[in-house]
Order: sequence, then structure tokens, then C-alpha cells
Amino acid sequence: MLKAIGVFWKQGYEGASMKLLTDEMGINSPSLYAEFGDKHALYLEAIERYAQNDACAPLVALETEPDIAKAVRAFLKPQLTIQHIMKVVRAGAF
Repeated sequence: MLKAIGVFWKQGYEGASMKLLTDEMGINSPSLYAEFGDKHALYLEAIERYAQNDACAPLVALETEPDIAKAVRAFLKPQLTIQHIMKVVRAGAF
């Protein structure tokens, strides 16, 4: 699923062809269709996975850490890491 999220992130929905998705995910088309149904269903599952596991992690740090300095660091660190990774990806390093 992480590979699919990466493809949708970089290419957008329209640019994420089934060939690109299956190549990146390391599966064949019949397996993708058997597991997810179609590209739209895969996209919705990718969004759900991202929202549940990745997008909310910084907010959890703010809500659960009693020390404000630690909370801010825990909130910002993943965001800065993501920004750095995306900068490298956009530069064509991967």
C-alpha cells in the first residue's frame, strides 16, 4: 500500500496508470484487481491508510505529550522529514 500511496502522491490520480501502480507495487494486474477491485478502490484505500496512519501522527504527538517543547518537536520532525523526502524525490534522486 505504501508503494501505491507514493505513486498517487507523485503522479496524482490521473497520472497513476495501472501499469505504473502494478510495477511499483511489484504485483500483476489480476492481483491488483482481485485485491482492490479497481484503481478507484485502490485510491480510496490508499487515502484511508494515509489518513489513519500517516497524516494524523503529528497531531497525536501534540495531544499526548505533556511537555510542550517535546510535543512541538514530535509534531514538526515527521513533517520536516516528509518535506525533505519529497524535495529529494522531486529532484529526481529516486
